[in-house]
Amino acid sequence: MAIPTLPSDIIIDILSRLPSKTLIRFKSVCKQWYSLINSSNFINLHLSQTLISQNFRNIIISHNSLFSSPISDNYTNPNFHFSELDHPIKQIPHFPNIIGSINGLLCISVYDKSSTSTFLYNPSTKTHRLIPPCPNENSEITHGYNTLTFVVVGFGFDSVSRDYKVVRMSQGYKNGVTVCHETSVYSLRNDSWKCVADQTMMGKSVFQGGMVVCVNESLHFIIVDTMSYYKFKVKCFNLQTETFSIFDLPKFDEKFSNVSCVMRELGGCFSVLVNYQNVMVRRGDRTLARVDLWVMKEHGKNESWFRLFSICDLAMFPHCVHMTPVVFSKDKERVLLELNNSSFGWYSLGRNTFERITVHGWPRKAACDSWTFLDSLVPLRKDKYTDNS
Repeated sequence: MAIPTLPSDIIIDILSRLPSKTLIRFKSVCKQWYSLINSSNFINLHLSQTLISQNFRNIIISHNSLFSSPISDNYTNPNFHFSELDHPIKQIPHFPNIIGSINGLLCISVYDKSSTSTFLYNPSTKTHRLIPPCPNENSEITHGYNTLTFVVVGFGFDSVSRDYKVVRMSQGYKNGVTVCHETSVYSLRNDSWKCVADQTMMGKSVFQGGMVVCVNESLHFIIVDTMSYYKFKVKCFNLQTETFSIFDLPKFDEKFSNVSCVMRELGGCFSVLVNYQNVMVRRGDRTLARVDLWVMKEHGKNESWFRLFSICDLAMFPHCVHMTPVVFSKDKERVLLELNNSSFGWYSLGRNTFERITVHGWPRKAACDSWTFLDSLVPLRKDKYTDNS
C-alpha cells in the first residue's frame, strides 16, 4: 500500500512557517528539501511569512559580547533567557557595536587596534560577511585646528534594487559651523563603496548621538540646528533614491530643561520616545519626570505625529532615569520598555500598568544596548552575495 504524500505546495507552505533552526536541520532530509530550503524563492517566502506573523522575534543585547533571547510576549510567562551568540567578532576583546537590524541581518562593528571592522551577520544561519573598509574612513576630514569630527553609520534594505546598504556619514564641525561633510554608501550587491551628495547639510547643524534607525527604507538620525536655539530635527536618507530630507520632531514641553530623545521603529512606524528629566541643583542627580512616546503615522510629514502615550505618574518605574521603547507585543496592546539600559518590562497601553520581565543570563548585570531581529534564512556567503530576488 502506497504511503500518501502531501502536494508540494502544501509542504512548502508548512515549511515556510517553521523557524530557521528547524529548517537548517531539515536540509539533511533529502536532496529535494536541501535545494528547496536553499532557494531564493523559499527564503523570500519564509521571510515574508515571518514578517507577517511576527513569530520568531528575538532581542539582542551588546556588552562585552552579543547575547540574544527569544521575545516572549506571553502574559503568563514573559521571561527572557539570554545566551551568547557565536558571532564573527567574538574573538576580538572589544565592545561590539550594533549598527542596525533588518530582515534578520545584523550590522555590527568593533574598534580594534586603531581600525574599525564592520560585519553583516545572520544569527539564525550563523553566516557573516566582512564589509571592506570605507575609503574615506581614515581620511582627514578635519579642516584646520579645533575641528570636531562626528560620524554616524546606518544599515538598511532597498527593496527596489534588492540590496542591503551601509551608509557612513561624517561631518567636520568648527566654531558652530559645518566646514566639511562626506556621505559614503556601501552596496552589498556590488561589494563596493561610493560617495553621494548631500544638498540638505545646514551651515550650523551637528549630529546628535550615534543612533540611526531604518524605517520605510529610510535611515533616520537626529541633528541639532544651532541657528534655531539648538532645535532638534530628524534627517533622513532614502535608501532607494539615495537622497536626504529633513523634518521636525514633535514639539517638546519647554518646562523641562533636560530632554533626551530615543528613536525606534515600532510596528513599521518611526517613533520617538521623549524622556523629560528633573535635575537636583545641589547634587546633580537626575530623576525622570515624564515620558512621551510619539509615533509618525504618515512618514516624513510633520503634521502626522501622534502621541501614543504620556506617563506622568512614574511610581511604577522606581529609580528609572531613562527609557527606551523596544518593540510592540503581537497584539499591539503593550510596548516592551528598556529601563536604564539594564532591565525590561511590558507597559500596557490600555491599562497603564507595567510588568517587569525576569531576565536569565544577563551578562555581568551590566548596562547594555538592545536591538531586535527576526529569524530568517537570508544568506551571507563569504565568496559572493546571493541576491534573493
